[in-house]
Amino acid sequence: MTSRWNDPSFTASMENQVWTASPTIRRYLHRLVSGNPDCDWLTWVESKHLPPAVDRALVLGCGSGWLERALAQRGRFRSIIACDFAPATVEKARALAAEQGMDSIEYRVLDLEHEELDGPYGAVIANDVLHHITDLEGVAERIHGALTSDGKIIFNEYVGPNRFQYVPERIDLINRYFRLLPDELRRDPHGGHIVWKRERQAAAQVIREDPTEAVRSEDVLPVFRSAFQVEKEYPYGGGLLNLLLYEVVVNFREEVPAHVRLLEILCAAEERLSASGALEPDFAVFVGRRRAEA
Repeated sequence: MTSRWNDPSFTASMENQVWTASPTIRRYLHRLVSGNPDCDWLTWVESKHLPPAVDRALVLGCGSGWLERALAQRGRFRSIIACDFAPATVEKARALAAEQGMDSIEYRVLDLEHEELDGPYGAVIANDVLHHITDLEGVAERIHGALTSDGKIIFNEYVGPNRFQYVPERIDLINRYFRLLPDELRRDPHGGHIVWKRERQAAAQVIREDPTEAVRSEDVLPVFRSAFQVEKEYPYGGGLLNLLLYEVVVNFREEVPAHVRLLEILCAAEERLSASGALEPDFAVFVGRRRAEA
């Protein structure tokens, strides 16, 4: 499994085919978290929930390294440790940081499932990594122990159904909207054929492709609510758009006003469905404080 996440072509492909690849979608998500379509979640929580100066930060599952580089550019942290379990990915992130002269970042290869975290850290930050963790309780305990007395855990995560096993009613609702898309926007970017409906991927197939994928995603929030004092949660959708736009998002062009308008309509539909309780948000930003006692 490490080899898959060590493959730059795989990680780049994943980034391009998920719903957040669309700038229009990202503006919608920014607004849900910060109230401002031009203010992303990381900028918001950093300014809203962290002090002006923090000695050390730990970035979990750094991947390509965009998160720690964004943090380093702002100068809030004296030093940043960034880790990932895939050695080639860590090396690439290290090289990119070095190219940009970011000497405040130190990189480490680390398996969150089994290895201890050092510390103390004023902030531990993760993006799209905790839904790959089986031992969530152990990871939460190790993060808690690695924080300073006033330290905080901040993460942005998929928290929807395990293995993406959506109930049939959710699939039916998604397909009602999917059928409204014109044919050219439902074209499979790999095979070129028109996709007629969205289907739930079999759990066995998800496991074959990646045994860690959404292994306990439903438990992420409950576990961290229990382990930390909740400061703020920002649920931000995905109940409709995550599956609806998967892969076909590349067909939507920002330079085509009709495409942008259609995405905006879909965003508004998801927001209404979430507000009414018809859909549960599949993603959330979480900010938690270290408890007085572990």
